Parts: sequence; structure tokens; C-alpha cells
Amino acid sequence: MPAFSTDDILGNRLDFEIARDGFVGRLQGDAALRNAETWLRREGYRVIELDAGAWREAMQMHIAFAIALQFPSHFGKNLDALNDCMSDVAEADYGWDATETGLVLILAGFDRFAQRLPRTADHVQQILGRQGRYAALFGNRLLTILS
Repeated sequence: MPAFSTDDILGNRLDFEIARDGFVGRLQGDAALRNAETWLRREGYRVIELDAGAWREAMQMHIAFAIALQFPSHFGKNLDALNDCMSDVAEADYGWDATETGLVLILAGFDRFAQRLPRTADHVQQILGRQGRYAALFGNRLLTILS
């Protein structure tokens, strides 16, 4: 996927806005989230929604990522391993197909997760932003929406 063009600056493109602001964006409200999801799918993105609000411990979060993104069986279920596997996702080794426009992760209820495990949530947000930037080096789009 080529980089965004200067036309995207004026086009009010959701994907451009998220990428410009660090590859991790926030949306509030079910209607805004559903509209975004519809738009992203129409643009050719694979959209994967994870129920972060249900995660009561870090292990639940790791398992949810592993299942949704098809991590290999040797995934270590810790933040370093999450970062490593997300690098592979950024390179389109698994989790999505590079023929798609990109991959968007929606972490619904993220604020509830962050209230329970603030340090872990902060690390996850940093990992997703960093891996979004890494993906862009290959012309891949890896975006995250926190809701």
C-alpha cells in the first residue's frame, strides 16, 4: 500500500487522521465507532475488534491478541512477546494479508481495562503506536482505535 498522498490531508480520511496522530486514535460512542468500522471496511481494511473492557488481567489480554491475530503457538504471553509478535503483524507475516489496505485493531472498552491495569494498558498503547510506525516503514497500515 503506498503512503498517503497530500490529497488525504484535505480529504478528512479517518485512516490518515489516525496515522498522523501516532497510529493509535480514540473514538467515543457506539455510533462513531460503528461509522468508523463501516468506513474502514469499505476502504479495504481488515478490522478486528477486541473487547478490552472484559480483560481483568494481563493474561486475558495476551490470549485475546494471540487468538485474534493468529500468533504462533510459541507466543510467550508477556509484553515483550506481544511487541515481538506485533512486529510480525506489522510486517504482515500473520494476522492479516498485505493485499488488504491495512489492519485496524479496535480495542473496545479500553478505558475500563486501563483503570484495572494502568501500567499494562500504557505499555500496550505504546506497543501498538510503535508497531504502527514500524508497519509504515514497509508501506503497511496498522492502526488502532481505542474506544
